[in-house]
Amino acid sequence: MSEDVWADLLNSDWHDHLGSGRREDRLENPAWREHFLESHGLDASGIPAGRLVPALHGLRGLMRRMADAYAARQTPAPADWEALNAHLDRAPLARRLTPPLRGSKPRLSYVPRAGRLEALLGDVAYAFGAALAEGEPSRIKICGNKDCLWVFYDRSRNSSRKWCEATCGNLMKVRRFRTRQRA
Repeated sequence: MSEDVWADLLNSDWHDHLGSGRREDRLENPAWREHFLESHGLDASGIPAGRLVPALHGLRGLMRRMADAYAARQTPAPADWEALNAHLDRAPLARRLTPPLRGSKPRLSYVPRAGRLEALLGDVAYAFGAALAEGEPSRIKICGNKDCLWVFYDRSRNSSRKWCEATCGNLMKVRRFRTRQRA
């Protein structure tokens, strides 16, 4: 599973960064959802879309509230912490030791004890929790482009990034330039 799985889930609520006002919930798109799950190594086989999509919407809303709080330099609500922990509680892990194969070393791994949906949500919740606990929550930011609003983890050296990508940064610079030219 990729460490940025949580950011990709949050940004599945897509806004047109160019300012057209268009918005798309990519979780509703089966092709996007399949790509998301596959690219992050998440197993959703056997989970009907009617259960998966609402569950992902709920987790996305929870993580968005928490990300918005951190981006505003506030602490997320206690109820949000409890809800995130509930996702982790519903996805317990067991340790499993795999015997060595032809001279290799035995392999220790964790396997989910929960159903597929709970394990999937638990994996995403864990990645988000790891970003908060092992990273710096103050580095979770919302793109400065009011039309974009993507969530990103600022990995810059001095934590000064304002834009999700250079595209938004360049767009905002062009907009400011044109505003100055008109004035």
